[in-house]
Formats: sequence, structure tokens, C-alpha cells
Amino acid sequence: MNLGQILAWVAFAASLAAGLSFMAAMGGRDDALRPARVAYRIQWLALLGATAFLWYILFTHQYQYQYVASYTSRAMPLRYVYSAFWGGQEGTFVLWALITCTLGLVLMRLKHALTAPAMFFLNLPLVMLGLVTVMRGPFLTFPGGRVPMDGQGLNPLLQDPWMTIHPPVLFTGFASLAVPFAIAMAALVRRDYDGWVKVVLPWAVLSTAVLATGFIMGGVWAYKVLGWGGYWGWDPVENGSFIPWLSNIALVHGLLVQRVTGSLRRTNFFLAVTSYVLVLYASFLTRSGVLADFSVHSFVNLGLNGFLLSFLFLVVIVGYGALILRLRDIPGPAQPLGNFSRESMMWLGQLVFMLMCALTAVGMSAPLITRLFGPPSNVQTSYYNLVNAPLAIAMGLLLGVAPLMRWRRQEARPFLTAVLPALLAAVGVTLVAVALGVREPIPMAVLFGAGFALAANAVVTWRGFRAGWKHGIAYLGHLGAAMLLIGIVASSNYGRSVQVQLPEGQERTALGFRLRFEGMRQDRDGKDHAMIAVNAPERRFEARPYMFWSEFNQGYMKKPHIERFVTHDIYISPLDVVGDDPAEKGVWFEKGETRQVGQVKYTFIDFDRQMGSDMVRIAARLRAEIGGRTVPVRPVLEMNTQSGIPNRIPDYLPGGASVEIVSVDPNTSRVALRLPGMGRSQAGTILAVEVSTKPFINLVWLGAIVMLGSVFMSVGRRVLDLKRIPVVPPAA
Repeated sequence: MNLGQILAWVAFAASLAAGLSFMAAMGGRDDALRPARVAYRIQWLALLGATAFLWYILFTHQYQYQYVASYTSRAMPLRYVYSAFWGGQEGTFVLWALITCTLGLVLMRLKHALTAPAMFFLNLPLVMLGLVTVMRGPFLTFPGGRVPMDGQGLNPLLQDPWMTIHPPVLFTGFASLAVPFAIAMAALVRRDYDGWVKVVLPWAVLSTAVLATGFIMGGVWAYKVLGWGGYWGWDPVENGSFIPWLSNIALVHGLLVQRVTGSLRRTNFFLAVTSYVLVLYASFLTRSGVLADFSVHSFVNLGLNGFLLSFLFLVVIVGYGALILRLRDIPGPAQPLGNFSRESMMWLGQLVFMLMCALTAVGMSAPLITRLFGPPSNVQTSYYNLVNAPLAIAMGLLLGVAPLMRWRRQEARPFLTAVLPALLAAVGVTLVAVALGVREPIPMAVLFGAGFALAANAVVTWRGFRAGWKHGIAYLGHLGAAMLLIGIVASSNYGRSVQVQLPEGQERTALGFRLRFEGMRQDRDGKDHAMIAVNAPERRFEARPYMFWSEFNQGYMKKPHIERFVTHDIYISPLDVVGDDPAEKGVWFEKGETRQVGQVKYTFIDFDRQMGSDMVRIAARLRAEIGGRTVPVRPVLEMNTQSGIPNRIPDYLPGGASVEIVSVDPNTSRVALRLPGMGRSQAGTILAVEVSTKPFINLVWLGAIVMLGSVFMSVGRRVLDLKRIPVVPPAA
């Protein structure tokens, strides 16, 4: 047993001891509180030691450890060796446990009646994570003392500076949601149905801020680096961070209502439990292996599905069971929410957030649901756009209406006076959108709602900051959300895109831009940069998108060139380079695409994938039409995950001509095939690119920054007001 395994066992044993001691303290034994704290600190020290040891074996290339061999190599830069800590799910379990335990140290310092029971419930996921680290942690060695000469290295898609910060921030957000859950459970145990609000509110706001920061970082990464052509693709794993955020932001608004009016007590307990349940569900889905064919973010199945699912069911039973047991005991609202008031609008906002959460969760669960009845399949991105568009309209209107209203009861005449300027501004935004070419009714309605929210919150924010910084920061977040919504609609619906082939030395026109391909230039890392002179109406510039062959993925990795302007971005992404001999690169097929090459018509149907411990096998299913006959063709590409050496197994047409896989593109599910009858080209080098415009994309980034700034300032406010915020009793 090595040092890492010893530390993992110590952390697990300490988590059990801390949990039992906190349980005793929760039952009234005050003498158990001190040993509980000691055991908890020992657990934290053991996790810290395990973290340090993992980084040590990563940086010193200790390839006898399976995790080190899987996610590092001697050729990797140090910053990516650093990122290998969370490059595999074994490392993410250690990271998750350390962050959760660290947050518990902060919570444990709170002198409150809820602290002991909250620490017991916070310790539950630490017991689970500790057991996982013991069972399938990153400290397992190869059997028989085998030590590879070099490691496989990190996936080239993950070798990016954002990898050093995006996952830790995201896991901090996941871990932080355990604290509102724990405090809510403690409040149910202690029957403290109002006092918990001022304790939990800073944590709930912090979780909102950190989670939003995490997936916004992911959006920037996807847009700028990975070349997916967008900041949000409704990827199932992206959705896994989005749905607990939606639930948690609904909780934050519900807590604000309860703090002022004493309403929504039951709803808030439900949301606190649900937010953490969604974190665990998303984690299970990510690690189950079900999403392997549908997301580049998913992990392989480590054989822990039954264990993870059992813990999820435990939290569901304990969390919702406690709420059901206390349901009759929880006081109802002092007055009905049906009144025309701010709290009624915020309650409607909660419904919108939870509907968006539920519909998104159904979509991301499609591979799991369909697997019960046959081969797993995923929903299209159009599903998410379709179901969430009406909710986005409602969200925009509520973001504008709620701040203009009073608590408890709003008179109609003052409200109409306040809302009229915002309505006129929304009409103005809509008219501008129509003048710019917007014709579809749903995007137009979303822009109207967002424009209304922007105008209303601009006025309220200005008034709030004049009265003091505490009064304006919440509405500043609404202002950022409105800008973000306008940017999303504009950049997603009204961008233009065209594919164009650029023969070397010749000028071509695309979307009104003149482009001249001046050849390829290779940098020191072996990446081929395409040198493209672009003459745009705003200015001239040189675009340098690049692409390189990855033995790891057996495909081309690509990075776009992004040229920024005030009102839009120009996005140039490389697709393919064809030299003098196209057989060297192959013919690229999209899924479902049909092409005629020579006397044969080929249709690419789909991939078949098989994942082994040391071998990845990809088969391309094709249909070939030749001489009036249709025959199936199935060439195979095998890759040894240890050596990275590909093995191409051709299939044969009638007559003996071979069909062979040259490469595959994991990002777009394309395949390049070497086909009979491919002759030599006389056109020289040809670069295929996709040229796109992203209108008003800067509103997305500006809105995100404003929203995050507001939420983080709100965290500071709630921490400062922790002991001073009065809770209105139910009878008030």
C-alpha cells in the first residue's frame, strides 16, 4: 500500500468518525462536538496530503500509477501536468472531497444551533467520496509491478489554459451546493423554519456565483479555443451544471421572499434539497458511461454506477423524506401569494426557473431513458431551443416587472406609471431589431422581454445605487441577465455562416469579406497555421486558424481565428486542407452524406465504437452503390491507447477494391476515407474554411461579467448582514 492509499483510508476513517460524532452531537450530546471537530480536521489534513501526493506523482512521472500513465506524458508542458489532476474522474473525486471538506471547515466555525446537524449532513457526501477514493482512487498501480516507459498524455482537447481553472471552479460550485442542503436538513431536524434563512442565504448566493462562473468559463473556452463555433451547445454535461444552477437561483429568490414576508417556506426547503440532488444526478450521468457517444466531457465507466446511484437514492430518501415528515409542521404563508405584489412575481419566476430546469433535465437524460428501450439516443439542440424559448420570454418580463413592484401589495396606478417607460423602451428595442432584419415571432418576443427587463432594471439600479451600494447590486444582476439574453438571441439567431474553398494564392469572397489563402506555416509545436489575408469593411487583418493531427484522437484538432469588432465577431474555422494528392488526406464525409467517387456512390451511415482497456475500435458503416447493387462496407480503425499507434483494417468492394479509414473527427463525427478511383488534383493546396459572423456577441460577455459582478457583491453583502438581517415572523 502506497502513501496515497494510506491517506485515502485515513480520510475515509476520519469521515466515518466525524459523522458518528456529529450525529451524537445532533442528538444532544455536547461532549461529542469536540471529537467530531478533531476527526473532521484530520479528514481535511488527510485529503490535503493525498492532493499533495497526487501532484507529486504527476509531476515526477511515476508511471507505475495507472492514473499518471493515463493522463500525463513526458512531452506535456507543466501547466497541463498540473491540470491532469482533474483530467480523469479518479482525480476529480479527490478534488471534490477536498473542496467540500474545506467548505465544511468554514461552516464549522459558525456558532449556531444548526451547526452540528448541518455538519453531519455535510459529512455524508464526504463519506461517499472517501469510499470512492479508496475503491477507485488515482493511487492504484499496475499489476505485476509493470511500469510503462511513457504515459498516454492528456487529451489534446483538454490541453488548454482554461483547463487549469475551469474544472476546479466548477467543482467548487458543485461542492458548495452541499452546504445549503446541509443547512436545510439541519433546519428540518431542529424545526427552525425561519432562522435558517439568514444562515443559508450567503451560501446559496455563493453557490450561484461560483457555478455561473464555472459554466461561463466553459462557454468562453468552447467559443475561443475548442472551435465548436459556439459558447453553449446544450451538451448533456454542460446541462449537468446548468440545471442545479437554475434550481439554486430559484432558491435564492425564494429565500429573499421568505426573509421579507415569511412565505415560500416549504418551497425553499424543497429547492435546497433538489439543487443538491441535481448535482448528484448530473455526476452519476456524467460518470455512468451513457453519455460517452454524446459528449466530449463525459467520463468512462469505472464500475461505480451502482454505488453512485445508491448514494443518490439515499440523499433523495433522506432529503425529501425529512421534508415530508415536517410538511404539516411548517407554517404556511401569512398571506396568499395571489396578491398583486413583488413576492407573487418572484414566485412566478421560481416556476419559470424550475420548468426550465425540468425540461432541460429531461433532454439531458434522453440517452439514459432511451437506453432502457433500446440503443441510447440524444435529443437535438432544437429541442432545448423550442422548450426554453417561451420560458425565456416569461423570464425577461418577470425580470422587469418584479423590481418595479412593492412587497405584499402593489397599487395598480403607481405600477402603471413605473412600467410605462420600460414598455416604451422594449418597443424601441423591438423596432430596432425589426429594422436590422428580425422577422421571426419568438426571437422578437424574447428581445421585447429582454429589452423591457433592461430598461426597468436600469432605472431601478440607478435609484438603488443612489441610496447605497447594497440597494443596487441585485438589480445590477438583472441588468446583466437582460444584456446576456439579448446577446444570446442576436448571436444565435442572426449570425451568418458560409463554407468556402480557398485555393492557395487566389482570392475568394465570403459574406462580403475578401479572403486570400497564402499558404500553411508550421509552428514549433507542429501545428499548421493557415495564413489568410482578410479584407473586411471595418479593417484588414491576417487570420491564422490552425489545425494539427492528433494521434490521441486519430483526427484533426482545430482552432478558429476570431477577429473582434464592436458590434460583431468574424469567426474563421478551418475544415480541411487538400494537397496535391487527395488520397493522402482522404475524402471527408458528414454523417448521412452521400458522395460519388469514380463509379461508386458512397453513403456514410454512422460509427460503431468499442472501448477496451487498451484499445479503441471505430468502425464506419457505409453503403456503396455499384453496378446497380447496394453493398455494405465497414472499414475499421483501431488505436492502441498505450502506444497511440493506429491499425487500419480495410473493407473491400466487389472486385477487390479497398475502402480504408484515414482519420475521424471526434468533434463533428466526420470520417475521412481512402477510396478507389481517387486521382491527383491539379489545383494545388486548397483550404476549406467556414466563415461566420456573430452579431452582438460582446453583449453575451458583457452581460455575463455584469451578472457575475453583481452576484459576488451580493455574497459580500449577505456575509456582512448575516447577524443583522431581521427575519419577519409568519404573523407579521
